[in-house]
Amino acid sequence: MRVVRKFIASVWVDVAALILIGIVFVVPFVFIFLTAAKTRPEAALFEFSWPSQFQLIENIRDVLAFGDNRMFLALWNSLLLTVGSVTLIVLFSALAAFVMQRRRDRMASVASSVMLAGLVIPPAVVPTIFLLQWLGLYKTLLGLILVEVAFTLPFATLIFRTFMASIPSELDEAAIMDGASPWRVFFSVILPLLRPAIITVIVVSAVAIYNDFTGPLYFLLARRTSLRS
Repeated sequence: MRVVRKFIASVWVDVAALILIGIVFVVPFVFIFLTAAKTRPEAALFEFSWPSQFQLIENIRDVLAFGDNRMFLALWNSLLLTVGSVTLIVLFSALAAFVMQRRRDRMASVASSVMLAGLVIPPAVVPTIFLLQWLGLYKTLLGLILVEVAFTLPFATLIFRTFMASIPSELDEAAIMDGASPWRVFFSVILPLLRPAIITVIVVSAVAIYNDFTGPLYFLLARRTSLRS
C-alpha cells in the first residue's frame, strides 16, 4: 500500500501537467478540426460540437480552389520567401561572424556595435519602403527577402559568433599553412563545424519568417500611392 501511495505521489505532478497540456493545446486543435469539417452555417455558430454533416475534404478542396488556386500560389511564395531568406541569412551571418570573431581590430568592434544596434533598435518601416522604392524592389519578392535577411541577420550573427568562439584558431592557422585560401578555410574547415549553430539558425529563422505577417503586409501588399500622397 505504501508503494502505491509513493507511486501516486511521484506521478501526480506529471499527470496534472499532461492534463493541462491537453486542455491548452489539444482542445483548441480538436475545435479547429471539428469546425473545419462543418458546413458554413454550423461553423458560423462557433460551437464545440460534432458536425451534422462531415465534409472536411470538401471544405479543404474549396479553400484550395478559391480564387483560381490562390492558396497554392500563397504557399509557393511563402516557400520561396522562407528558403531564400534562410539561405542568405545562414551564409551572410556565418561569414560575418567568422570575420568578427577572428579579427581583433577596431573595424571588428565597429561591426559588432552595428550588429548589437540591429538587435536593440526596432526596424523603421517607412524609410525601408522608400529605400525599396528607390532600388526598384518595392512590392517584389526579392525586396521582401532582402528585408527579412536584414531584420534577422544581427540575431543569426550573434548565434554564429558565440558558437565560433569555441572553435580554436589553430585550425585556421593549420589550414593556411597547408596552402588553403581564406575562402577554403571557411567553407572546408569552419562551416562544417558550425552544424549545430546552423540548425538553430535555420529552425528559428524559418519559423519566424514563414509566420511573419507584418513584413509581407508592409513591403509586398501595401499600396504605393499611400506613401507618395
